[in-house]
Amino acid sequence: MVHPNKKQKVKKTSTTTCKEDLIFNSDILPKIMSYLPSFDVLNLAITCKRFGISDNDKTSSLIEKCASIVIQDFATDELLGALPHYDGEGSLADYHYLQLLKAPLTFDQLVGGAVYMISIENEGDKSCVTTNVPGNSTTGYWGIALSNNILRAGKHYVTFDLTMGNEGTFWLGVMRPGQANQNARGAPIFPEFFHNFSRYMVHGEDNNDVQCCMYNIYSGFCHFGDWGDSNHSESRRDWEGMETMRSDCEIGMLLDLDEGTLSAYKNGRFLGVMKRGLAGPYCWVASIYKGEVGKSSRVTIKRGSIPLLTAREE
Repeated sequence: MVHPNKKQKVKKTSTTTCKEDLIFNSDILPKIMSYLPSFDVLNLAITCKRFGISDNDKTSSLIEKCASIVIQDFATDELLGALPHYDGEGSLADYHYLQLLKAPLTFDQLVGGAVYMISIENEGDKSCVTTNVPGNSTTGYWGIALSNNILRAGKHYVTFDLTMGNEGTFWLGVMRPGQANQNARGAPIFPEFFHNFSRYMVHGEDNNDVQCCMYNIYSGFCHFGDWGDSNHSESRRDWEGMETMRSDCEIGMLLDLDEGTLSAYKNGRFLGVMKRGLAGPYCWVASIYKGEVGKSSRVTIKRGSIPLLTAREE
């Protein structure tokens, strides 16, 4: 018989076990993880031994297994097709890349001959940039807006909504990911740009020499370059379906890294394949030439769905 004034020990093991069963559950944890940024998931794996990162290449840790479940449950077939698969990269890397693919596109680097003439349109919205030539200027300026979103595999379609000022033009396309310094000038095909640019070394490095590929909407040409030591590493070509643009419009671009092609669209209408033989990684870039004082130019980048081809376009 227990004395009425004697304190009884409270069993805590059942509560602890219940919490552990809840947290370290491969059915519940993926649902929790789906709401967490990939960096938080990685920190959790690093700081908590129970979640852990496996030291054995043949087995996966709890956090890696859960990341794989999240990917399969929440990624569309299109997103799964865009996930790169390289030796040494597991489900945590895929989970991080999946979140990047689902996030809105932004212009993360702004450089050019006069940096103050290219700026974010609305504070907090980095998908839109605008340009203005200084009032005391007698010449035009280039502004370059780069996205840090790296494209490594699969199909990627974006739209560039363009507002053109007088005497202005846009070069739109893809280039290798990296960091430009503020001495960079012109479009990425120009030596004044790539001599002031440091490439990111991305796992699964490219296996071709097309370092950038741009659609010059003023002339219609496709420009591409290998970024060699020469000051004349640029090439240009015409292509079937090419058009010139002189007024506001929406330019769509489809980078298909399965087929190695870059195609262009105008207001949802397929123009044609600009370039073949591309291999990632790439990122999106817009170069803006602004020539007239007081007339602003604007470009907005957005993810989109690939337009359906009409019978005539096919």
